[in-house]
Formats: sequence, C-alpha cells, structure tokens
Amino acid sequence: MADPLDKLLMYIVEHPVMEAESRGAEITASATQNVREEIVSIGADQRQDATRLSSYFAEGIRRAARNGGSVTVDDTDPMGNGIADAFARFLVTVNLASSSSRDLPNGHYSYDFDLNWPQLQAIAQRAGVDLNTVASTGGAPTPR
Repeated sequence: MADPLDKLLMYIVEHPVMEAESRGAEITASATQNVREEIVSIGADQRQDATRLSSYFAEGIRRAARNGGSVTVDDTDPMGNGIADAFARFLVTVNLASSSSRDLPNGHYSYDFDLNWPQLQAIAQRAGVDLNTVASTGGAPTPR
C-alpha cells in the first residue's frame, strides 16, 4: 500500500477504527478474557480487510471528491459493492461518513454515502496526506 490514499486508509484503521474496536472490546470483556490479545487479533483482521479493500476505498474517495463529498453506489456492480464495503467498514463505523440504503430489484441495494469531508481532511493531514490533491488524481484503480 504505497499510494497516499492507502496510507490514509491504514491511518484510519490504526487510529479511529482501532480506538473504537479497543473501547468495544474493553467494554464487553469478561474477567477471563485476554482483552489485549483480542485487540491485537482485531487489528490484524482490520489491516487485512483494509489491504483487500484499499482500491475500492481509493476509488470511492475520488468519486466523493468529484461529487461534493457524496457517493452513490449499488451492489450489482463489483466496484460499487467494494466501495460500499470499504466505506461502511472504515468510514461509517467511526462517523467519518453517514449512509443510507434503498432496495433494488432481486435483493440488491443502492447505498448513498455522505463523507464528513472536513473531518476526513483533518485525519488525512495527521496521516501526512494532502487529501484534496490525491483525491483529485488518478483513474479508477484495479481491484485487488
């Protein structure tokens, strides 16, 4: 993950996502549970998912940049489905985006995402990424 948007995604995973996951694990922990070990395992899973979904995340960010921070995708398209998965896991769960969905025929869904662009820019800055520059460059990445 050498791309600046990959760097941003990993920063989001390591900071807001893992902070939320750690709090959740600590709140629900039992006396016999090894919370630290559980958090390490969750982190490994989150990083693996981020690597798998990084190209979708990047494409979604680029689409949002071109559309005032909003993206609509549906799960009938592999790219749209991947963007929905990445945004739901890494942005919506930590309040960097909001989402809504609509039913489509044959059990499919359309998803609307509204990114909190100012908050995302602040996180990108802490990650050393100029979000406005990198989000406006590059074509559609190849899914991994």
